[in-house]
Amino acid sequence: MVPLIAKSVVAIAAVAGLAMSSDQPGGAAYDQKPTTSLTAAAVANHAEIVFARSDVDRDGALSADEFTALSIVTAELARLNGFLTVETGFEPQLISLPATGRSLTQIEQTTVAATAKARFYQAAGEDAALSQEEFTQIQQADFKNADLNGNQRLARHELLIFANRTAQLVAES
Repeated sequence: MVPLIAKSVVAIAAVAGLAMSSDQPGGAAYDQKPTTSLTAAAVANHAEIVFARSDVDRDGALSADEFTALSIVTAELARLNGFLTVETGFEPQLISLPATGRSLTQIEQTTVAATAKARFYQAAGEDAALSQEEFTQIQQADFKNADLNGNQRLARHELLIFANRTAQLVAES
């Protein structure tokens, strides 16, 4: 099982890296200003794009290993870069996070993997495969939980809540 996760991490990381470098002229994602708000529609677009990118075996569903690999890559990139990228199909939106400039420790990676597997099996159901709709529901639930005022738009502190949950950078409550 570990080799499959490792292969998925490499594949997802490679595609994520190519996406970041090609979204901006000259790979200038780091020069882009952070977003100040995020809508539920943008999160739905993000879910669709990320799902397609993460379905490494192209079977139309995410396996536990693919979802875990995606979670590890997302956490690692957010930690290193100091931002979470929300792919919208247009210009990516960046949510600022505290930059640590260091990789996840082995313990942090293990924690992210365990949390991802728990989220996966909760959402996937009996077929143990995560459909695009189920993946989108996870993203929409993260959005809804971060939308403290219920206005269907994340701003300021809500963006940080969403980014931390999506990147699994804080302990689950």
